[in-house]
Amino acid sequence: MIADRGNPKQRASDAPKSRAIQSENPDLLALVIDDPHIVLKSGQVLFSEGDPPTCMYIVKAGALQIRSGDLVYEDVGPGGIVGEMGLVEKHQTRSATVYAMTDSELVEIDAARFLWLVAQAPSFAITVMQCVSRRLRTMDRRYRPSPRRERW
Repeated sequence: MIADRGNPKQRASDAPKSRAIQSENPDLLALVIDDPHIVLKSGQVLFSEGDPPTCMYIVKAGALQIRSGDLVYEDVGPGGIVGEMGLVEKHQTRSATVYAMTDSELVEIDAARFLWLVAQAPSFAITVMQCVSRRLRTMDRRYRPSPRRERW
């Protein structure tokens, strides 16, 4: 299955080169190794900011970029996840656009599959929470006006 959701405004070749691709998570990949996958060609949009969420995705192969307008949030590689906020925060639209920087293979995780994975492998839930926490801390560091050190 190929998701065809258009082309991004900026191609992967135009993206900043300093962003590191998220490292692999072999334990996460092992949970979904036999699941059907979606194929994205380089430049294809997986979902756009403002879209209604229906699932999250685990990257089996390739590289994706998470961005909002001209702002690049993160590049995600094999073992990484995207779209997780759509499952953990219901009734909110997508907060960013995700597109393939290279030809990529993804596993789609809907709400039922998410709950099954959590029940079968509680570490899956920890992995998702660690991803959300890491991304929040990155945004805090990036956009905090100045580092404040409070003394108690």
